[in-house]
Amino acid sequence: MFGDHFYHNAIRNMVAVFGTIFNDIHVVKRDSANKVLSSARVPLAYGPRQKFISRIESRPGLDDPRIAIKLPRMSFEITQLTYDTNTKLHKNTHQIVNSTVANSRDKYLGPVPYRIGFQLNIITKQQDEALQILEQIIPYFQPEYTVTVKEANGQFKADTPITLTSITMSDDYEGDFLSRRAIIYSLDFETRVRFYGPKSTSGYIRTVITDINNQTTDAIFEKITTTTDPSNAGPTDTYTVTNTYSFPSTPDAQEIILTTSGVATFTIGENVTGSISGATGKVVTQTGTTASGTTLKINNLDANFLVGEVVTGAPSGAFGTAATVKDLAL
Repeated sequence: MFGDHFYHNAIRNMVAVFGTIFNDIHVVKRDSANKVLSSARVPLAYGPRQKFISRIESRPGLDDPRIAIKLPRMSFEITQLTYDTNTKLHKNTHQIVNSTVANSRDKYLGPVPYRIGFQLNIITKQQDEALQILEQIIPYFQPEYTVTVKEANGQFKADTPITLTSITMSDDYEGDFLSRRAIIYSLDFETRVRFYGPKSTSGYIRTVITDINNQTTDAIFEKITTTTDPSNAGPTDTYTVTNTYSFPSTPDAQEIILTTSGVATFTIGENVTGSISGATGKVVTQTGTTASGTTLKINNLDANFLVGEVVTGAPSGAFGTAATVKDLAL
């Protein structure tokens, strides 16, 4: 229905960006003299915390230190995806980039903004370990931390704030003394992800035609054609812009039906002038009366008479409003 297949890895890239922020956190153990005994990098994985808690609690055999799940560790997961009405863009917006195809450009549909929620879970056996990890995160979020994200397979870059919205703590230290303890800090974040549509390729606009019309009659007064020289110039080429002015062609003669309000009668051979167009010509024939409307045939035109303008004769002083204008060939 929508066309060709496309996939820009929008959510997957945001997951990778979010995980990268927290993938180099360490926990240090010290003795009573504050000497560092060991330093360990905290493992980070994508997945719900229930999966890790279930593995800790469900099988007694996992209490064996050789095969037990290692604590401390961190996990994170997507918790929500909602439309971002605050940064909504106009429908059918396109982003344009240079194309690898000569004399053309690529454009992407979008972006469409969404808010995406993440939850980061810190799971430890000891409170001191959890606090070490927590203090290596919180100072960077005030309450947001901004990263630059590549979008649409690297075509665009956007500064994206990641906001820390809440922190909760739970301690499931219950049961007998043989049960493993798990202290969990849950940090909720919100950030933005922008979705782009398919890519399409189009050429550059090198010719623009502008018609200057009369607002009353909609007749064309002038036409301006703007082109590049050379005609196949690209955006980085050296070129000049040429404007060509043209005017509507003047016919051999025109037949004008006037709704006449003057009492005078046009005379054959006299000059007539249009009040809007400024066109002038000579009366060849006249039929009809001032009461029923007058039809003039005019030649020797220097411009086109327009519907709606007042046509005045000199020296007779006769006048009338042009109801219809028809071009004639002599």
